[in-house]
Amino acid sequence: MDFISLAHHGCELRDIYQSQDLIDYFGMLNGPTYLSLVRHFWVRAQVYDRKASQLEMDEKVLIDPSLQGKTREEMGLEPFRCVEIRSSIMGIHICARDFQVSIH
Repeated sequence: MDFISLAHHGCELRDIYQSQDLIDYFGMLNGPTYLSLVRHFWVRAQVYDRKASQLEMDEKVLIDPSLQGKTREEMGLEPFRCVEIRSSIMGIHICARDFQVSIH
């Protein structure tokens, strides 16, 4: 956690975490734990774009030919919204889209 950047933008949290003796915890997260998480994220990362979306639909039709001509929603798939970077860390699915990260 970058306390200096947060304080610069008007969000002073350092004193709050310091009073709870959590500064060492954040120091640990910024150390090898953080690097390890980022490494695991990128090793498993896949770009999910229109081509991957179409491939996903084609695979569903191969498994069940009765789905031919149906929409993604009718196949039980989520609609394609935008290009995403998908990965997982410790079994948790993570999706990065439009510079935002959501955990499923």
